[in-house]
Amino acid sequence: MKQSWKRIASFCLAMLLCVSCFGICGAANSGIADKDFLHTEGERIVNAAGETVVLRGTNFGGWGIMEDWFCPYTSPAGEDIMIETLQSRFGVEETHRLMQHYRSNWITEQDFQNVAAMGMNAVRLPIWYRNFQSDDNGTWYRDNNGAIDWHELDTVVALCKQYGLYLIIDLHGLPGYQNDYDHCGKSKSMSLFANTPQAARYREVVKDFWVTLAARYKDEPAVAMYDLMNEPLGTNITIDKSYQKVFFDFSDELYRAIRAVDARHIISMEAIWSPDAIPGPDVYGWENIVYQEHLYDVTNPTILRKANEIRKANYNAPFLIGEFYPRGLTSFSYLFSIFNQRGLSWTTWTYKGAGKNAEQSPWFLYGSSSIEKVDFENDSYETLWNKFGDVLRTDGDAFQKTAFADYVQNFVHGEVDKASLYSFGAVETRGSLNERLALFSDKLHAIYTTILDWLRKLKTGDLL
Repeated sequence: MKQSWKRIASFCLAMLLCVSCFGICGAANSGIADKDFLHTEGERIVNAAGETVVLRGTNFGGWGIMEDWFCPYTSPAGEDIMIETLQSRFGVEETHRLMQHYRSNWITEQDFQNVAAMGMNAVRLPIWYRNFQSDDNGTWYRDNNGAIDWHELDTVVALCKQYGLYLIIDLHGLPGYQNDYDHCGKSKSMSLFANTPQAARYREVVKDFWVTLAARYKDEPAVAMYDLMNEPLGTNITIDKSYQKVFFDFSDELYRAIRAVDARHIISMEAIWSPDAIPGPDVYGWENIVYQEHLYDVTNPTILRKANEIRKANYNAPFLIGEFYPRGLTSFSYLFSIFNQRGLSWTTWTYKGAGKNAEQSPWFLYGSSSIEKVDFENDSYETLWNKFGDVLRTDGDAFQKTAFADYVQNFVHGEVDKASLYSFGAVETRGSLNERLALFSDKLHAIYTTILDWLRKLKTGDLL
């Protein structure tokens, strides 16, 4: 009898724990509602209740715009060349259908679950105007009812909302090209900020794109912010004075056009490498904005200097580190710790990658070295369809979780490893010895593959 009562008591306790755990998990991953709508107050991002929200997450790089070093195609000059070639072979609509097929497999619902399960609360989604428009004159893809076809982005927003992830919509590639890198669509082609009628037309198309997008999502709380232009001017952001004034004024023009249809959402202004690369909020009267930087520096002192520059800028606005990677002697433990110590939001670059040693690369949370690249000049449509199919899914057999994916979980809740703040970098100071050794080994692999990629792009003339 006593054993029976013990079994009954144990069963009840187990059920109570299950219910409790379900409640906790549900609360942690209960989705995003109107009360979670974000805005800025001084240097903080806050929700409707005024509670501070620090965004910590990753980029879904390669979804909207490919880079051939981690995506399943080869064109060091950028995806634009592939799209033009495919359109000449198969037509505009069939090319668009093929690329939608690719995007539906590169990122699936499982990936949103993975990010949420890691304790992250944000996704930065790099998109390309050619995901939604067939040319650089603003011709929209439309659905069967004649409406602009937003269904792919609608799906991303809905999944972010479901899994409690804030979405940063990042326009990574613009008509006219906003920098000279391949990741804007086509390398060495920047003309968006030129003083020409064609460039002025490109800027009108960009403005219409953002106004149309903002009007659609203006009341959506899962959208954290609009990231207007990824890395505008690139390495020339602080030295090309002929384009800089046009860039400043155009940023303001986009800001005011969006505000005319959406007064609530945060707008992100990219300073990229230094706060003084773009005007402070008082110059143009910008409100409810987040400044963004990308850090790919090679030493801890350099990172510290940039963190101090952010503090000294006195912009009275939050900062987001939208992309980063510890090159050279810098370590992840140092980067994460200084970001978290300073209250900076961050998103890793990038979630997944396909290429040599990708499953061992700390560039990625998931990687595969077995994915076959498409030959967009010669592969049949059927072959292209298969290469862009189920094999690209993270939940298939090809992709593996990286050591970095486990390591980043040491910092997703704001943890600071004080030892790393006084270290020389290179070797990680947080996590188990096995974690640190695995990450160090993987970083060596990543350095090797990066050098090979640079050498390849030097040969083709696409490395700036």
